[in-house]
Amino acid sequence: MLRRPQRLSGSGPMDVEVFARPRFAVLSPYQRRRVAEGALEILERTGVHLNHAGAIELLAGAGARVEPDTTPAGTAGYRVRLPAWLVQQALESAPRQVVIYDRQGRPAMRLGQGRSYFGANMDAPMLLDPQSGQHRPQEEADDARHARLIDALPHLRFLMSAGFAADRPAHLADRYAARQALLNTSKPVLAITLSRASLEAVHAMAAIIAGGREALRRRPFLLHYSEPISPLLHPDESLAKLLYCAEWEIPLVYTPYLAMGATAPCSLAGALSQACAESLSGLVIHQLAHRGAPFIFGAMPSVMDMHSTVFSYGAPELHLLLAGMSEMAAHFGLPNFGTAGCGDACTFDGQAVLEAALSCTFAALSGADLIHDAGLFGSAQVVLPAMYPVVDEIAGMLEVMLGGIPVGDEDAALDLIDEVGPGGEFLTLEHTLRSFRAFWRPALLDRSGYQAWSLAGKPDFAARVHARLRNLLETHQPAPLSPEVVRELDALARSWEAEA
Repeated sequence: MLRRPQRLSGSGPMDVEVFARPRFAVLSPYQRRRVAEGALEILERTGVHLNHAGAIELLAGAGARVEPDTTPAGTAGYRVRLPAWLVQQALESAPRQVVIYDRQGRPAMRLGQGRSYFGANMDAPMLLDPQSGQHRPQEEADDARHARLIDALPHLRFLMSAGFAADRPAHLADRYAARQALLNTSKPVLAITLSRASLEAVHAMAAIIAGGREALRRRPFLLHYSEPISPLLHPDESLAKLLYCAEWEIPLVYTPYLAMGATAPCSLAGALSQACAESLSGLVIHQLAHRGAPFIFGAMPSVMDMHSTVFSYGAPELHLLLAGMSEMAAHFGLPNFGTAGCGDACTFDGQAVLEAALSCTFAALSGADLIHDAGLFGSAQVVLPAMYPVVDEIAGMLEVMLGGIPVGDEDAALDLIDEVGPGGEFLTLEHTLRSFRAFWRPALLDRSGYQAWSLAGKPDFAARVHARLRNLLETHQPAPLSPEVVRELDALARSWEAEA
């Protein structure tokens, strides 16, 4: 039900895959159908609550059932119930694949094609300063420094600006954080803003860099993140940003943040169906506003720890459900938003590395496309910059491990094996000299052997991580923008201060 058919091409029964990529599934086809049916029942029987006039007009005009409604908290608005055929129409119009570019206009990520891209969160309310070893509020200079670090790490393919800069006015912090991201990386930027006005300001900055809004529309390097509020609420501001993204074809991540036991049932299947319903209801509004605009499906469903009342960012249930959401995205034929490289640890320690390694591996094996939040810990309240190079190392290993094993004639090397024969050696062969550089080389993991490691002073993993951090901060400079573009961005930033 509500699954878009795959269009396959081939010349006949002899067509075969060159190689398979490692993957696993947490849902059977039957389970995926049950989850999808549950999401549709939620949308048609229970519905969603909203009060945005433009969205209400679109939904009512398209055939949704719209009735006055008041939430248990006393918020007046409308209950909107969506028939299955309306969801199906949205799925048919939304693109199956979304191409994201870098600042130079080169394809950087092809979402929806089965490849996983890891990205880092550059800001949060607090950070663990790698120099002082102390926790403190994150400021704008930290945003710039973190963006440069992420730009330097080859396996972190995008960065996310969450909008924190404690030394800037609260209503402008999201703009200043996004500005530092855009200035200090050539990689795609996924921006969070508090308001549509801030989204418009961030869009204006990206358009200046791209050479105009239409150029940015054609080759987007800016993505936006907005979210419904669980359970089943679409705030006005979230929908205002959703509609703006639809209008300008800014790739939109529309992702609910569910806490089982608080804003979702203590049921894995129930939370999964609710998460699908919340993201899909956003898709319906988005596609009614602009058919074919790029939309990225996903959710962050975890547990509320009843001992601490925090939303766990390292719970196994979170990563199990994220894998389920990845499979549901494939079921619906949509690109997927994943979460990994994060956790509940509040400092750079073994817990942080364990949470990052397991979450990244699970996300990649589940086939998630756009995997965000590397470096975000402390239950999503603390950035650990030391984890950026760690997750980069993990992502590099996973690219090899999930790359599969080609078995073409040249890959099989049967002639070479025959040439060497029993008891021979491959070390001195030209083939070895030509090929060994393709093997992955670690930047942090030690392979030197005991004697060399001991002679080097027995540096531990943490020492190697901090040495790499220092080296990157001292040596890496992002590709510069032209002086004219920087002047325009500076003028735009000065205009923000004049706003009320």
